[in-house]
Amino acid sequence: MLASIDIGTNTIRCIVVNSRNDVLQPLFVDMKIIRLGENFKNSGFITENAINRVINGIKSYLKIIKDYGINKSDIVVTGTSVMRDAPNGKNVAEIIKNETGIDVHIISGEQEADITLSGISSCFEDLDEFYAIDIGGGSTEFMYYRNGRSIWKRSLNMGVVHLTEEYIKSDPVSQGDLLTLEKIIKDNLSVLKNDLNKAGILIEPLRLLGTAGTVSTLAMIDMGIMNYDRLKLHGYKLKKENVRKIYKMFIDLKVQDRMKIKGLEKGREDLVVSGTAICLKSMEFFGVESITVSECGLLEGLIGYKIGL
Repeated sequence: MLASIDIGTNTIRCIVVNSRNDVLQPLFVDMKIIRLGENFKNSGFITENAINRVINGIKSYLKIIKDYGINKSDIVVTGTSVMRDAPNGKNVAEIIKNETGIDVHIISGEQEADITLSGISSCFEDLDEFYAIDIGGGSTEFMYYRNGRSIWKRSLNMGVVHLTEEYIKSDPVSQGDLLTLEKIIKDNLSVLKNDLNKAGILIEPLRLLGTAGTVSTLAMIDMGIMNYDRLKLHGYKLKKENVRKIYKMFIDLKVQDRMKIKGLEKGREDLVVSGTAICLKSMEFFGVESITVSECGLLEGLIGYKIGL
């Protein structure tokens, strides 16, 4: 058996599988909101409180992983956006190593995109050509897959934690904050257009897949379910018009009132405006009317992907 842990800017996630070929039938999957990137845009560093939260999260997962009889040598642990951007990111990895005995491999945005794409493609049988997005706390990865391989990918320093802390100053969200947020996202997406043009890739309304917490949360709200259900969510098609309706609902409500929305997990209530804006503007950018939820991504990709860590 094998396990992987992903330390993100907003969450820490863990998966346990039977073997490298068993990513579609996980034995254990879990996610905790630990906000490692809290106040990063203002302080420029990962804070001591945030470090303590991630250490506690890792320790709780190690107890579960140990119960499955898995050795530490069979666990792959990665740090993504905030750990690669923060000046003390490597120091945080050393602290985690000293406290838990686990090596944290800080991966680049391109590695993250490649591994995520590997995880997504392993969980669907009918994917010949598609776009994919991974909306994270500190960055968002964009990918294009064709005929069994990655053709193009790009990681943008545009995540829900950073955007929220930097651009949303009012509650409920003011029109001014919203316009600024959407402009920043559109400006970032314009970089993708230049990239795709240089690569000779014509933007067509292909199938778009989305992974990570924002897309799953939108699907839960759209389905009207309270509790996370991996099997129900995986493969679910979110219509753009429904995403737009949910977006308006978030905008109209104060942060504390969003907690009354069925399907919204505690800890995401302040981030969902930024996450939904990224999702909606990405759908508009790629010219699609729906986005398909992938509950597979970086964690699954880490199990079977040889990245030379």
